[in-house]
Amino acid sequence: MTGADNCALLGSRLQALRDLKELTQQDLALAAGVSQTFLSRVQNGTRGLPQGLALELCRTYSLPMSFFAVTDGVTDVGQFTFRKRARASARDERRVKRLYSEAARLFNAISAESGFRTSGLPDPKEFDNDPEECAEALRRSAGLGPDEPVKNVTRLLERHGVGVVNDLDDSFEGASDHVGVSRPNAGTERPLIALTTQLPGAVQRLSLGHEAAHWIFDRQLASPIGSTRSLEESRAFRFGGALLLPQRVVAERVSETLSLHGYLRIKADYGISVAAIVRRAKDIGVISPARYRSLSIQMSSQGWRTNEPVEVAREAPRLFLQAVEKVYGRHFVSRASDEHGIDPNLIRRWLGVASVPRQGTEAEASNVVSVAFGSLAAAGVGSQGRSGR
Repeated sequence: MTGADNCALLGSRLQALRDLKELTQQDLALAAGVSQTFLSRVQNGTRGLPQGLALELCRTYSLPMSFFAVTDGVTDVGQFTFRKRARASARDERRVKRLYSEAARLFNAISAESGFRTSGLPDPKEFDNDPEECAEALRRSAGLGPDEPVKNVTRLLERHGVGVVNDLDDSFEGASDHVGVSRPNAGTERPLIALTTQLPGAVQRLSLGHEAAHWIFDRQLASPIGSTRSLEESRAFRFGGALLLPQRVVAERVSETLSLHGYLRIKADYGISVAAIVRRAKDIGVISPARYRSLSIQMSSQGWRTNEPVEVAREAPRLFLQAVEKVYGRHFVSRASDEHGIDPNLIRRWLGVASVPRQGTEAEASNVVSVAFGSLAAAGVGSQGRSGR
Protein backbone atom coordinates (compact mmCIF):
# COMPACT_ATOMS: atom_id res chain seq x y z
CA MET A 1 0.00 0.00 0.00
CA THR A 2 1.57 3.28 -1.14
CA GLY A 3 -1.44 5.58 -1.22
CA ALA A 4 -4.44 5.87 -3.52
CA ASP A 5 -3.05 7.94 -6.42
CA ASN A 6 -2.31 4.95 -8.63
CA CYS A 7 -4.68 2.42 -7.04
CA ALA A 8 -8.30 1.62 -7.74
CA LEU A 9 -10.76 2.94 -5.18
CA LEU A 10 -12.68 0.04 -3.66
CA GLY A 11 -16.35 0.37 -2.82
CA SER A 12 -16.03 -2.63 -0.51
CA ARG A 13 -14.17 -0.38 1.92
CA LEU A 14 -17.45 1.38 2.61
CA GLN A 15 -18.30 -1.58 4.83
CA ALA A 16 -15.06 -1.04 6.75
CA LEU A 17 -15.95 2.62 7.23
CA ARG A 18 -19.43 1.72 8.44
CA ASP A 19 -18.04 -0.80 10.91
CA LEU A 20 -15.50 1.66 12.27
CA LYS A 21 -18.03 4.47 12.69
CA GLU A 22 -20.99 2.23 13.61
CA LEU A 23 -23.09 3.54 10.73
CA THR A 24 -25.99 1.99 8.90
CA GLN A 25 -25.95 2.21 5.13
CA GLN A 26 -28.64 4.88 5.37
CA ASP A 27 -26.53 6.87 7.86
CA LEU A 28 -23.55 6.82 5.51
CA ALA A 29 -25.68 7.72 2.49
CA LEU A 30 -27.06 10.76 4.30
CA ALA A 31 -23.58 11.85 5.37
CA ALA A 32 -22.32 11.50 1.78
CA GLY A 33 -25.33 13.17 0.19
CA VAL A 34 -26.21 10.21 -2.04
CA SER A 35 -29.06 7.73 -2.15
CA GLN A 36 -28.91 4.51 -0.17
CA THR A 37 -29.53 2.57 -3.38
CA PHE A 38 -26.52 4.14 -5.06
CA LEU A 39 -24.32 3.55 -2.01
CA SER A 40 -25.43 -0.08 -1.85
CA ARG A 41 -24.40 -0.63 -5.46
CA VAL A 42 -21.02 0.95 -4.84
CA GLN A 43 -20.45 -1.16 -1.74
CA ASN A 44 -21.37 -4.45 -3.43
CA GLY A 45 -19.24 -3.66 -6.48
CA THR A 46 -21.91 -3.20 -9.16
CA ARG A 47 -20.91 0.48 -9.40
CA GLY A 48 -17.45 1.96 -9.08
CA LEU A 49 -16.55 4.25 -6.20
CA PRO A 50 -16.40 7.78 -7.61
CA GLN A 51 -13.32 9.72 -6.57
CA GLY A 52 -15.48 12.68 -5.56
CA LEU A 53 -17.52 10.51 -3.16
CA ALA A 54 -14.37 9.00 -1.68
CA LEU A 55 -12.89 12.46 -1.19
CA GLU A 56 -16.05 13.72 0.52
CA LEU A 57 -16.06 10.77 2.91
CA CYS A 58 -12.38 11.27 3.68
CA ARG A 59 -13.04 14.90 4.56
CA THR A 60 -16.04 14.02 6.71
CA TYR A 61 -14.32 11.24 8.65
CA SER A 62 -10.69 12.49 8.63
CA LEU A 63 -9.35 9.61 6.55
CA PRO A 64 -6.54 9.44 3.97
CA MET A 65 -7.66 8.65 0.42
CA SER A 66 -5.60 5.47 0.64
CA PHE A 67 -8.24 4.12 3.03
CA PHE A 68 -10.33 3.24 -0.03
CA ALA A 69 -7.48 1.39 -1.76
CA VAL A 70 -6.79 -1.17 0.98
CA THR A 71 -7.03 -4.83 -0.01
CA ASP A 72 -7.08 -7.93 2.20
CA GLY A 73 -3.77 -9.45 3.26
CA VAL A 74 -2.27 -12.21 5.41
CA THR A 75 -3.76 -10.81 8.62
CA ASP A 76 -7.30 -10.94 7.26
CA VAL A 77 -7.77 -14.69 7.67
CA GLY A 78 -8.48 -16.86 10.68
CA GLN A 79 -11.08 -16.75 13.44
CA PHE A 80 -11.31 -13.87 15.86
CA THR A 81 -10.82 -14.75 19.51
CA PHE A 82 -12.14 -12.58 22.29
CA ARG A 83 -11.92 -12.24 26.00
CA LYS A 84 -15.33 -10.63 26.46
CA ARG A 85 -18.29 -10.30 28.77
CA ALA A 86 -21.55 -12.10 28.14
CA ARG A 87 -23.41 -8.81 27.53
CA ALA A 88 -21.16 -7.81 24.61
CA SER A 89 -23.29 -6.83 21.61
CA ALA A 90 -22.91 -8.00 18.01
CA ARG A 91 -22.70 -4.41 16.74
CA ASP A 92 -19.84 -3.58 19.04
CA GLU A 93 -18.15 -6.84 18.12
CA ARG A 94 -18.15 -5.83 14.45
CA ARG A 95 -16.37 -2.61 15.32
CA VAL A 96 -13.82 -4.35 17.52
CA LYS A 97 -13.10 -6.81 14.71
CA ARG A 98 -12.62 -4.01 12.21
CA LEU A 99 -10.40 -2.00 14.53
CA TYR A 100 -8.28 -5.07 15.19
CA SER A 101 -8.02 -5.83 11.46
CA GLU A 102 -6.72 -2.35 10.73
CA ALA A 103 -4.21 -2.48 13.59
CA ALA A 104 -3.00 -6.00 12.73
CA ARG A 105 -2.46 -5.06 9.10
CA LEU A 106 -0.36 -2.08 10.13
CA PHE A 107 1.68 -3.97 12.72
CA ASN A 108 2.41 -6.86 10.36
CA ALA A 109 3.71 -4.53 7.67
CA ILE A 110 5.67 -2.24 9.98
CA SER A 111 7.20 -5.08 11.98
CA ALA A 112 8.46 -6.72 8.78
CA GLU A 113 9.78 -3.48 7.27
CA SER A 114 11.58 -2.52 10.48
CA GLY A 115 13.34 -5.89 10.50
CA PHE A 116 12.08 -6.88 13.93
CA ARG A 117 12.10 -10.56 14.82
CA THR A 118 9.21 -12.88 14.05
CA SER A 119 7.27 -14.73 16.73
CA GLY A 120 9.17 -16.79 19.27
CA LEU A 121 6.16 -18.32 21.00
CA PRO A 122 6.31 -22.00 22.01
CA ASP A 123 5.16 -24.71 19.60
CA PRO A 124 2.35 -26.50 21.48
CA LYS A 125 3.05 -29.76 19.65
CA GLU A 126 6.35 -30.01 21.51
CA PHE A 127 4.45 -29.99 24.80
CA ASP A 128 1.45 -32.20 23.95
CA ASN A 129 -0.74 -29.07 23.78
CA ASP A 130 -0.47 -28.75 27.56
CA PRO A 131 -1.06 -25.10 28.59
CA GLU A 132 0.92 -25.50 31.82
CA GLU A 133 3.94 -26.87 29.96
CA CYS A 134 3.71 -24.22 27.23
CA ALA A 135 3.56 -21.47 29.85
CA GLU A 136 6.63 -22.89 31.57
CA ALA A 137 8.42 -23.01 28.22
CA LEU A 138 7.68 -19.34 27.57
CA ARG A 139 8.82 -18.44 31.08
CA ARG A 140 12.10 -20.31 30.57
CA SER A 141 12.61 -18.59 27.22
CA ALA A 142 12.24 -15.26 29.05
CA GLY A 143 14.92 -16.27 31.53
CA LEU A 144 12.55 -16.60 34.47
CA GLY A 145 13.25 -18.91 37.39
CA PRO A 146 10.63 -21.48 38.51
CA ASP A 147 9.17 -19.21 41.21
CA GLU A 148 9.97 -15.83 39.71
CA PRO A 149 7.18 -13.36 38.88
CA VAL A 150 6.72 -11.92 35.42
CA LYS A 151 7.40 -8.29 36.14
CA ASN A 152 6.04 -7.03 32.82
CA VAL A 153 3.95 -9.31 30.60
CA THR A 154 3.88 -6.77 27.78
CA ARG A 155 7.64 -6.62 27.53
CA LEU A 156 7.95 -10.40 27.73
CA LEU A 157 5.59 -10.80 24.76
CA GLU A 158 7.21 -8.01 22.76
CA ARG A 159 10.61 -9.63 23.19
CA HIS A 160 9.08 -12.77 21.68
CA GLY A 161 7.91 -10.91 18.57
CA VAL A 162 4.33 -10.20 19.68
CA GLY A 163 2.88 -6.74 19.15
CA VAL A 164 0.63 -5.28 21.84
CA VAL A 165 -1.99 -2.56 21.60
CA ASN A 166 -3.25 -1.43 24.99
CA ASP A 167 -6.06 0.84 23.89
CA LEU A 168 -7.67 -0.34 20.67
CA ASP A 169 -10.52 2.14 21.10
CA ASP A 170 -12.63 3.16 24.07
CA SER A 171 -14.54 6.02 22.48
CA PHE A 172 -17.76 4.10 21.94
CA GLU A 173 -20.19 2.48 24.33
CA GLY A 174 -19.48 -1.22 24.69
CA ALA A 175 -15.72 -1.28 24.14
CA SER A 176 -15.17 -2.44 27.69
CA ASP A 177 -17.42 -5.47 27.07
CA HIS A 178 -14.71 -6.83 24.76
CA VAL A 179 -11.60 -7.02 26.89
CA GLY A 180 -9.07 -8.57 24.52
CA VAL A 181 -9.03 -9.60 20.87
CA SER A 182 -6.73 -11.52 18.52
CA ARG A 183 -7.01 -13.23 15.15
CA PRO A 184 -4.62 -16.15 15.25
CA ASN A 185 -3.75 -17.71 11.92
CA ALA A 186 -0.93 -19.71 10.40
CA GLY A 187 -0.22 -17.12 7.71
CA THR A 188 1.71 -14.63 9.79
CA GLU A 189 4.55 -14.89 12.28
CA ARG A 190 4.00 -11.34 13.50
CA PRO A 191 1.13 -11.71 15.98
CA LEU A 192 -0.77 -8.78 17.43
CA ILE A 193 -2.70 -8.82 20.70
CA ALA A 194 -5.09 -5.94 21.34
CA LEU A 195 -6.88 -4.84 24.49
CA THR A 196 -9.90 -2.73 23.71
CA THR A 197 -9.42 -0.14 26.44
CA GLN A 198 -7.29 0.73 29.44
CA LEU A 199 -7.72 -2.01 32.04
CA PRO A 200 -6.67 -2.44 35.68
CA GLY A 201 -3.13 -3.77 35.76
CA ALA A 202 -3.98 -7.25 37.02
CA VAL A 203 -6.74 -7.67 34.42
CA GLN A 204 -4.47 -6.34 31.68
CA ARG A 205 -1.71 -8.81 32.48
CA LEU A 206 -3.95 -11.87 32.55
CA SER A 207 -5.77 -10.75 29.40
CA LEU A 208 -2.46 -10.49 27.53
CA GLY A 209 -1.52 -14.00 28.62
CA HIS A 210 -4.98 -15.23 27.65
CA GLU A 211 -4.74 -13.82 24.12
CA ALA A 212 -1.17 -15.06 23.73
CA ALA A 213 -2.54 -18.55 24.37
CA HIS A 214 -4.88 -18.19 21.40
CA TRP A 215 -1.89 -17.37 19.19
CA ILE A 216 -0.11 -20.45 20.51
CA PHE A 217 -2.94 -23.01 20.38
CA ASP A 218 -5.63 -21.72 18.02
CA ARG A 219 -4.06 -20.80 14.68
CA GLN A 220 -6.04 -23.54 12.92
CA LEU A 221 -9.52 -22.80 14.29
CA ALA A 222 -12.14 -23.90 11.77
CA SER A 223 -15.02 -21.94 13.32
CA PRO A 224 -15.52 -19.15 15.87
CA ILE A 225 -15.30 -19.99 19.55
CA GLY A 226 -18.92 -20.18 20.63
CA SER A 227 -18.75 -19.90 24.39
CA THR A 228 -16.65 -18.43 27.18
CA ARG A 229 -16.74 -21.95 28.64
CA SER A 230 -15.31 -23.62 25.55
CA LEU A 231 -12.20 -25.79 25.59
CA GLU A 232 -10.26 -23.04 23.84
CA GLU A 233 -11.25 -20.37 26.36
CA SER A 234 -10.57 -22.63 29.35
CA ARG A 235 -7.17 -23.50 27.93
CA ALA A 236 -6.35 -19.84 27.33
CA PHE A 237 -7.24 -18.96 30.91
CA ARG A 238 -5.17 -21.87 32.18
CA PHE A 239 -2.16 -20.73 30.14
CA GLY A 240 -2.50 -17.12 31.28
CA GLY A 241 -2.70 -18.20 34.90
CA ALA A 242 0.29 -20.52 34.57
CA LEU A 243 2.35 -17.78 32.91
CA LEU A 244 1.77 -15.40 35.82
CA LEU A 245 1.55 -17.87 38.70
CA PRO A 246 3.33 -21.22 38.29
CA GLN A 247 1.64 -24.30 39.69
CA ARG A 248 4.37 -24.92 42.25
CA VAL A 249 3.87 -21.41 43.66
CA VAL A 250 0.14 -22.05 44.07
CA ALA A 251 0.86 -25.33 45.84
CA GLU A 252 3.33 -23.67 48.20
CA ARG A 253 1.38 -20.53 49.05
CA VAL A 254 -2.30 -21.46 48.83
CA SER A 255 -4.17 -23.83 51.13
CA GLU A 256 -7.77 -24.78 51.79
CA THR A 257 -7.78 -22.55 54.88
CA LEU A 258 -6.00 -19.48 53.45
CA SER A 259 -8.16 -16.43 54.18
CA LEU A 260 -9.38 -14.16 51.42
CA HIS A 261 -7.05 -11.38 52.60
CA GLY A 262 -4.18 -13.87 52.55
CA TYR A 263 -4.50 -13.99 48.76
CA LEU A 264 -3.59 -10.31 48.57
CA ARG A 265 0.03 -11.10 49.44
CA ILE A 266 0.23 -13.39 46.42
CA LYS A 267 -1.41 -10.74 44.24
CA ALA A 268 1.19 -8.18 45.36
CA ASP A 269 4.07 -10.54 44.57
CA TYR A 270 2.83 -11.86 41.21
CA GLY A 271 0.57 -9.17 39.73
CA ILE A 272 -2.47 -11.41 39.26
CA SER A 273 -5.92 -10.72 40.67
CA VAL A 274 -7.27 -12.54 43.70
CA ALA A 275 -10.21 -13.74 41.60
CA ALA A 276 -7.79 -15.34 39.12
CA ILE A 277 -5.64 -16.86 41.89
CA VAL A 278 -8.69 -18.43 43.52
CA ARG A 279 -9.89 -19.89 40.24
CA ARG A 280 -6.41 -21.18 39.45
CA ALA A 281 -6.15 -22.84 42.86
CA LYS A 282 -9.48 -24.55 42.23
CA ASP A 283 -8.55 -25.63 38.70
CA ILE A 284 -5.35 -27.38 39.80
CA GLY A 285 -6.97 -28.95 42.86
CA VAL A 286 -5.29 -26.96 45.62
CA ILE A 287 -8.64 -25.83 47.01
CA SER A 288 -11.96 -27.63 46.86
CA PRO A 289 -14.97 -26.49 44.78
CA ALA A 290 -16.76 -25.71 48.05
CA ARG A 291 -13.93 -23.44 49.19
CA TYR A 292 -13.88 -21.78 45.78
CA ARG A 293 -17.59 -21.00 46.08
CA SER A 294 -17.11 -19.65 49.60
CA LEU A 295 -14.29 -17.34 48.52
CA SER A 296 -16.28 -16.19 45.48
CA ILE A 297 -19.19 -15.23 47.73
CA GLN A 298 -16.84 -13.34 50.02
CA MET A 299 -15.34 -11.43 47.09
CA SER A 300 -18.80 -10.42 45.89
CA SER A 301 -20.01 -9.38 49.35
CA GLN A 302 -16.93 -7.21 49.92
CA GLY A 303 -17.19 -5.52 46.52
CA TRP A 304 -13.97 -7.03 45.20
CA ARG A 305 -15.55 -7.95 41.86
CA THR A 306 -15.40 -4.30 40.84
CA ASN A 307 -12.80 -2.87 43.22
CA GLU A 308 -10.24 -5.44 44.34
CA PRO A 309 -7.62 -4.23 46.86
CA VAL A 310 -3.91 -3.90 46.01
CA GLU A 311 -3.30 -1.92 42.86
CA VAL A 312 -1.23 -3.50 40.10
CA ALA A 313 0.53 -1.03 37.83
CA ARG A 314 -0.58 -0.87 34.20
CA GLU A 315 1.95 -1.74 31.53
CA ALA A 316 2.77 0.28 28.42
CA PRO A 317 3.75 -1.28 25.07
CA ARG A 318 6.83 -0.04 23.19
CA LEU A 319 7.44 -2.33 20.21
CA PHE A 320 4.77 -0.99 17.85
CA LEU A 321 5.86 2.61 18.35
CA GLN A 322 9.55 1.78 18.02
CA ALA A 323 8.92 -0.07 14.76
CA VAL A 324 6.90 2.80 13.26
CA GLU A 325 9.50 5.35 14.30
CA LYS A 326 12.28 3.24 12.79
CA VAL A 327 10.47 2.92 9.46
CA TYR A 328 9.22 6.51 9.09
CA GLY A 329 11.33 8.71 11.34
CA ARG A 330 9.75 12.12 11.85
CA HIS A 331 6.04 12.63 11.09
CA PHE A 332 5.55 8.88 11.47
CA VAL A 333 1.81 9.09 12.20
CA SER A 334 0.88 10.98 9.02
CA ARG A 335 3.22 8.90 6.87
CA ALA A 336 1.91 5.60 8.25
CA SER A 337 -1.66 6.84 7.81
CA ASP A 338 -1.14 7.79 4.16
CA GLU A 339 0.76 4.65 3.22
CA HIS A 340 -1.51 2.16 4.97
CA GLY A 341 -4.89 3.86 4.68
CA ILE A 342 -5.69 4.21 8.38
CA ASP A 343 -7.28 7.00 10.42
CA PRO A 344 -4.33 8.90 11.96
CA ASN A 345 -6.21 9.32 15.25
CA LEU A 346 -6.41 5.55 15.58
CA ILE A 347 -2.69 5.21 14.92
CA ARG A 348 -1.93 7.74 17.65
CA ARG A 349 -4.09 5.82 20.08
CA TRP A 350 -2.55 2.45 19.22
CA LEU A 351 0.99 3.79 19.54
CA GLY A 352 0.20 5.67 22.74
CA VAL A 353 2.15 8.65 21.47
CA ALA A 354 0.57 10.99 23.98
CA SER A 355 1.28 8.82 27.01
CA VAL A 356 4.13 6.46 26.13
CA PRO A 357 6.67 6.22 28.99
CA ARG A 358 10.02 7.72 28.09
CA GLN A 359 13.47 6.49 28.99
CA GLY A 360 14.12 6.75 32.71
CA THR A 361 10.49 6.38 33.82
CA GLU A 362 10.70 2.60 34.18
CA ALA A 363 13.51 0.44 35.56
CA GLU A 364 14.71 -2.28 33.23
CA ALA A 365 14.97 -5.89 34.41
CA SER A 366 16.73 -8.68 32.57
CA ASN A 367 13.52 -10.22 31.26
CA VAL A 368 10.99 -7.42 31.59
CA VAL A 369 10.46 -3.90 32.87
CA SER A 370 10.12 -3.75 36.63
CA VAL A 371 6.79 -2.51 37.97
CA ALA A 372 5.39 -1.99 41.45
CA PHE A 373 2.62 -4.48 42.09
CA GLY A 374 0.93 -2.29 44.69
CA SER A 375 0.88 -1.55 48.38
CA LEU A 376 -0.24 -4.21 50.80
CA ALA A 377 -0.20 -1.72 53.62
CA ALA A 378 -2.86 0.31 51.82
CA ALA A 379 -5.03 -2.81 51.73
CA GLY A 380 -4.55 -3.54 55.42
CA VAL A 381 -2.20 -6.48 54.88
CA GLY A 382 1.17 -6.94 56.58
CA SER A 383 4.26 -6.15 54.51
CA GLN A 384 6.10 -8.87 52.67
CA GLY A 385 9.06 -8.55 50.32
CA ARG A 386 8.47 -9.12 46.61
CA SER A 387 10.11 -12.05 44.95
CA GLY A 388 11.97 -11.86 41.67
CA ARG A 389 14.46 -9.40 40.29
